[in-house]
Amino acid sequence: MRRLWCGIVVCFLFGFSGMLAAQSAPKNPSGLAFICPDHATDDGHEVDIVRESDGVVIQTLSIGDPVINAQGEVELSLNVQPIAFGSYRFVARAVAGTITSDNSLPSALWERAPGKPSGLVVR
Repeated sequence: MRRLWCGIVVCFLFGFSGMLAAQSAPKNPSGLAFICPDHATDDGHEVDIVRESDGVVIQTLSIGDPVINAQGEVELSLNVQPIAFGSYRFVARAVAGTITSDNSLPSALWERAPGKPSGLVVR
């Protein structure tokens, strides 16, 4: 009975810590990947950075036609440092001339957060 109780407590603790980790949004993403069914024939893509608090598009990135990675995804590098601290989502669309696709579903929530201090020197 004692082993069963310890097993239940361990499962609860691991499950609870997993729930906490799952709720934490990624901070300062450095890249984005997505599937584009017409990548071979479109001219490029646009990615909106959408503020979570009010749904306002704070910036639209015209990313051209990046290469496809080994998983068949359009992949690009990002620098989110110029963006104000807060919670955001990405929304993408394909562009062909003056025609754009419908917007993608929003990405998972991510945060622009202060960078982690490094190079600590004790004096």
